[in-house]
Amino acid sequence: MLKNMLKATAFATTLALATGSFYTHAFAETVYNRGSAAEAETVDPHKTSTTYEADIIRDLFQGLVMHDQKTNLIPGAAESWTVSDDGTVYTFKLRKDGLWSDGTPVTADDFVYSFHRLEDPATAAEYASMLYPVKGAEDFNTKKGKAEDMGVKAIDANTLEVTLKAPTPYFLEMLTHQATYPVNKASIDKLGADWIKPGKLVSNGAYTLAEWVPNDHLKMVKNPKFWDAASVKLDVVNYIPT
Repeated sequence: MLKNMLKATAFATTLALATGSFYTHAFAETVYNRGSAAEAETVDPHKTSTTYEADIIRDLFQGLVMHDQKTNLIPGAAESWTVSDDGTVYTFKLRKDGLWSDGTPVTADDFVYSFHRLEDPATAAEYASMLYPVKGAEDFNTKKGKAEDMGVKAIDANTLEVTLKAPTPYFLEMLTHQATYPVNKASIDKLGADWIKPGKLVSNGAYTLAEWVPNDHLKMVKNPKFWDAASVKLDVVNYIPT
């Protein structure tokens, strides 16, 4: 009897391996459930006001530069950049394969729009100061200047030029802050305040927003349009407020 049972088990295992059903079932989806110190107030990068939203927004969006595992600066939405000899002009080359989650390209105009939106007094961004080193940014934010006077310019679709008021050695570090990330103008123009809702949010990061049940969980799923999607190992990330 035992001998027959062992034979049957061995046959079933061989069959499962041959058909792939064994591995398909075991590795169907990789889910990461992580705690969040408190409920996020928003996932709009320019409306963020607490540290609770930082990790969430970093998963959904990607700025020009980012940190690696050791907090070293590495390319993000920009694949490279140069700095003028006097330290005041930064020229970023965006990735040509950078896409929004709706499949449209991430362009230099998206960053111009987003930097203007962050500084626009109407946005009331609590972290507007992240771009104060940029020429004209503080004046626009404090109603002493205009958006067009800010030192941000799209040279072409993949080239963004940022001019600072004075040399600022820590400027690139400031660009890792979630408030400086780009947003999708077409989505905001079309949906207004609803642009951040699950299933509607257009983002350029490793994940898209699938569900948001207040005080329960926020679910993100892998973004297949992300330029480095092949390196994203987690299929689902659930943020659970604790």
